[in-house]
Amino acid sequence: MIEEILINAGPRRHRIALVQGGRLVELYLAESGGRLPERIILGRVKTVQSDLDAAFIDIGEGREGLLPARDAAVKRGTPIGRAVQEGLSLLVQVRREAEGEKGAKLSARPRLAGRALVLLPQGQDITLSGRIPDDKQRDHLLAVAKYIQKNHGGGLILRSAAAVTDDAGLEREADELWRRWQAIQAAAGSARPPMLLDAGDAPLSVILREHSGPSLRRIRVDDAALAADLRRAWGGWGDDIPALELHAESQPLFREHDLEDQIETALAQQVTLPSGGRIILEHTQALTAIDVDSARHDGAGDQARLARETNTQAAREIARQLRLREIGGRVVIDFIPMQGRGQVATLLRKLQAWLTDDPGQVRLGRMSEMGLVELTRRRRQPALALRLGEVCSLCQGSGLRPTARAVADNLLDRILREADAAKGRPLAVRAAPAVVADLGGGDGDILAGLARDRGCRVQLTADGSLTLEEFEVTTLK
Repeated sequence: MIEEILINAGPRRHRIALVQGGRLVELYLAESGGRLPERIILGRVKTVQSDLDAAFIDIGEGREGLLPARDAAVKRGTPIGRAVQEGLSLLVQVRREAEGEKGAKLSARPRLAGRALVLLPQGQDITLSGRIPDDKQRDHLLAVAKYIQKNHGGGLILRSAAAVTDDAGLEREADELWRRWQAIQAAAGSARPPMLLDAGDAPLSVILREHSGPSLRRIRVDDAALAADLRRAWGGWGDDIPALELHAESQPLFREHDLEDQIETALAQQVTLPSGGRIILEHTQALTAIDVDSARHDGAGDQARLARETNTQAAREIARQLRLREIGGRVVIDFIPMQGRGQVATLLRKLQAWLTDDPGQVRLGRMSEMGLVELTRRRRQPALALRLGEVCSLCQGSGLRPTARAVADNLLDRILREADAAKGRPLAVRAAPAVVADLGGGDGDILAGLARDRGCRVQLTADGSLTLEEFEVTTLK
């Protein structure tokens, strides 16, 4: 369960870190002006492909989105050819952003999420979160949900926050969600596809809503204006909110909590374990292979104990890395061979327990005769490596390099730190031409804003002798 949320506010993006036990579990990047998750669009069906049992939808975002048959019709099991026709205007919701050469994944069964409720306008079922254990409370919430459904219709999901929300609050949230749905329908009636009907909720609001459970102790923000915005947004949340703290220390927030190193490790092929062992991750188009290696075994000592210890540490770290790196699809793990079915069963039980909190809906299989464990995980956003880097054209996809945008954002972070330390003195900055261009050049709005807001003038120079990742920041007298 998430214990802390740390937010690093930058000029163009916010980095939002979910932390558990002092370790990074998930990292979100919320870019200013970027597309918002779960936006609703009136699209147009471009092609229907029966062999894929899916349709491609023009949603006005360059690449067409993919609509699988299972998400295309109210009644599950309906073939795609009977669910939609080419040229049809269709209201869809983005469930997963475009990634690589793949377009966004869509659903024709939209859902509107609140803090305590999720509205399924085209549904009929009422579902209660499994994290509400008290039977008496579940019975009461079910009765409230049926009353709400009688007034509005549709399906409802009651989230864990419903357990700490009074009946009137649940009804108010249901009314707000239904008004939002009616506005979407009204906009669709006069729109010409492709047309954005509902922009969705801001990523920061979604993250806080999804993770504001009883385990969340505090949220730390390194920007006073953003902290004030969050306090205003929580005005109607009642008393059930975590402590909100403004980070005002000289040490940057992410560095103080050792998150920068953890982010760098999340992009590495190998992860070292406390015992001295390691896990090695290899990605292919078909699957992700994870090899567990003792790394320091020299043939001496208790081999059975070493295997058991390394495998246990690896299982825990693998559960974390799947979520942190946003690894999806099929995953095959090659653990160190162990003797006895009892040891294998114990290892798999521990792995299953560590996967329980993963929102990626992990399905864990048994260990095969060859000692391999297979699992599947649903990815909810592009892999972390692709959000922080891009496929290298020189190595044809065998490695990653930072994007100009990622380097520029890192440079901005450095400039902000140096500006605070310089106390009004100008800064001379040299960077690769692509990075300078991404910042808008020396006369761009970003650097002009720094001069206006922080009283720090920046002389930005494009230097073709620097690699994309290199930059220099110097304080002038």
